[in-house]
Amino acid sequence: MGKKAREIVEISVPEIISDLNRAYADEWLSLYLFWYSSRTTINSNLKLIFEKIYLRDLKHAELLSSRIKTLGGSIIYNPSEMIRIGNCKYPESINSKNEKEMIESLLSFKRCLIEVFNRLIKKTHGKDFITYGIVQEIIKEEIEDEEILESIM
Repeated sequence: MGKKAREIVEISVPEIISDLNRAYADEWLSLYLFWYSSRTTINSNLKLIFEKIYLRDLKHAELLSSRIKTLGGSIIYNPSEMIRIGNCKYPESINSKNEKEMIESLLSFKRCLIEVFNRLIKKTHGKDFITYGIVQEIIKEEIEDEEILESIM
């Protein structure tokens, strides 16, 4: 990150890196939940929906990791660390034999992600324009994912 870019960020860079790493962990956990669900459901329509969502989560994780690195941070490597620092409670299990329960678990995780990114939007608005733009893009897609999941309940 260049000198001027560092100057215009009006928020603690270590704090925003920490927040982004927590959101990055949440996106990876969401990605895995949707990937796992796409592989264990017997409903071919759900499989396609879950695949679309986990690919979006991968894109979100990539956007977040790129921003973390640009800000001078390091991304989390260890999955157990992701569960430990993530904002969203990772479900104990996903019942692939009960579609309604499975979708409810996934929907709960997505709603948590929306809260996470809403907090980041408020925190970065007018203080870190690049992070703000990235988070705006991500929350838009998380809201779309929530709507998709609600429509199949």
